[in-house]
Amino acid sequence: MNYELDLTHFTCPIPLLMAKKALANLPQNSQLTLKLASQTSYQDVALLCEKEGYKILNPIQQTSLDYSLVIKKE
Repeated sequence: MNYELDLTHFTCPIPLLMAKKALANLPQNSQLTLKLASQTSYQDVALLCEKEGYKILNPIQQTSLDYSLVIKKE
């Protein structure tokens, strides 16, 4: 199943905390698309994924001023 979470209206550290909670509650073999407002938030979430063993399915994607990434929980 695919889920989406728009965190573009939040500043650090809120996006990281909300992403961590969303990933913890994500069902196995599901994907979460995160939309973030800053490269710093993107880097924080990418480090979280690396630490927790989540797989980032796409490289950094920037659309206008926002960043997005797709994460899979295996």
